[in-house]
Amino acid sequence: MKFPLVSVEFRRTIPRMNPSRLFALSLCLIAFAVRAEPVPVDSTPKLENLNQQIKANAEDSQAYSNRGYTLALLGRKEEARADIKKSVALKDTGPMHNRAGWAYFNLGDYAEAVREFEVAVKMSGFKSHYDYYSLVLGYWGTGRTKEALENYQLAVERDPRFGEYKTLAERTAEWTPLERRAIHEIYALWSKAWKP
Repeated sequence: MKFPLVSVEFRRTIPRMNPSRLFALSLCLIAFAVRAEPVPVDSTPKLENLNQQIKANAEDSQAYSNRGYTLALLGRKEEARADIKKSVALKDTGPMHNRAGWAYFNLGDYAEAVREFEVAVKMSGFKSHYDYYSLVLGYWGTGRTKEALENYQLAVERDPRFGEYKTLAERTAEWTPLERRAIHEIYALWSKAWKP
């Protein structure tokens, strides 16, 4: 029996392991491999602050946008969608649509994210610093790899930090795991198959 990528000591231990322990280890590995859907979080200090801002000013589009993004990250999908829609209804601008795209992206609503990113790009005329790399995320999510790569090249031309792994990692250090996964997967493909 071969165990690739497993230490020699571990390989020696497995055949001698008590069957019930081996079974328990197998269950642990399966539980680790199969990640449950995260349980939505009821509240956080940031969320409480945003609730207070909205209570003080029900027309604060930025507070709705921030709360929608926060709710998306906390797994409160329906509430997040309501706040995202409210934010762009209150302030129909490119930056607000871009922010909505990021929230939808983190909800896994990739088609909605692309729609919002494309609206933002049209409104800015491709002048905003985030236009191209935002589109990369949306196109990654919808499986539109060629468009993701084209926009990644344009993102690199606008911000050379996207062109090298070290500076990309620094640039995206505060992004969510899903955001980082998308941009790093496209970077890897771009650097191996597209980079001039």
